Amino acid sequence: MEEENNNMDGNVAVRNNVVLVGKKPPMNYVLAVVTQFNNGADNVRIRARGNAISKAVDVAEIVRNRFMTSLKSPSSANIQIGSEEISNEDGTKSKVSSIQILLSKLDGEHPVVENLIENSVLIGKKPTMNYVLAVVTQMNNGRDSVTVKARGNAISKAVDVVEIARNRFVAAAKNPSTDSIAINSEAIENEDGSTSKVSSIEILLEKDESR
Repeated sequence: MEEENNNMDGNVAVRNNVVLVGKKPPMNYVLAVVTQFNNGADNVRIRARGNAISKAVDVAEIVRNRFMTSLKSPSSANIQIGSEEISNEDGTKSKVSSIQILLSKLDGEHPVVENLIENSVLIGKKPTMNYVLAVVTQMNNGRDSVTVKARGNAISKAVDVVEIARNRFVAAAKNPSTDSIAINSEAIENEDGSTSKVSSIEILLEKDESR
């Protein structure tokens, strides 16, 4: 099996539509898989060995059940297990189990994105990488800009989402300037019927056409 190298998609090794699962969080690999489908791949192979095998299975199921729900269910013909010989630090060799899972796209299948309304991603309580995936998906699908919106305690997560997307996955995105960031207050309805105000933020992430 190929080792993770410098050919990265968001710091995840990707080569010839193969995502190599290692020590990073599962959502990093989910994002790498979905990005490959967004870029036109009809199928993506997920590979792992040793302790990462269970994570590879998780990645495949998260992609299939949460982001691309019409993907073909992997059959036995699309799942391969085996053993690979690796070199140890002391120069000896040993064998480790490995797995490869082939995910295939149905015609017309597109990823599901989190809370997307008119090129806007609304940040809520889900993990940060879910919203990063939503932003990157839109950029990969040809959007010139995406607005990330949040309020209250989710504001810090919105900033994280923009910075992760910009620095790790959308290399040609502009650094948001003061003109592309707006803060405000919104009235929300409480459970007792009263209203209160909560802070909000909107951050416009744009592609840099000069790059």
